Amino acid sequence: MKEILKRTVTAVGGRDGIVKDTVSGDTYTLRKPVEMGGEANQKGTDPEELFAAGYASCLASSIEYLLSASGTSYDEVTVEVANHLIMVPNKGFHFKLTVKTRITGVSPEVETAFRDKGQAFCPFSRSIHGNVEIENI
Repeated sequence: MKEILKRTVTAVGGRDGIVKDTVSGDTYTLRKPVEMGGEANQKGTDPEELFAAGYASCLASSIEYLLSASGTSYDEVTVEVANHLIMVPNKGFHFKLTVKTRITGVSPEVETAFRDKGQAFCPFSRSIHGNVEIENI
């Protein structure tokens, strides 16, 4: 094994705190969602949105890598992820992801094949496999 990169972030506070990326220096303001008692119209994000962003970008990158490695021509890869936070009585919370993958410039069969290959290849997908329900739409 060879480590390719390492990224570190620091969270200060909880849902009304900040997350700072130590490489870029970017800071993300966290806000409690309205569904959890937060105030409406506040700028900021939340852990669920950040997780969905990480998953979507990692899956899209994995699919693009596999398409390029196979010599398959395509126009664009788009991955939209909805992250559902679900409460399970007596167990806590878990995620369900609804994933919409589109690869323009290929047939529907090629699109499905590379979506599936991408999910098997993507480190986010492999990390959550068996722990998070993924619904492909």
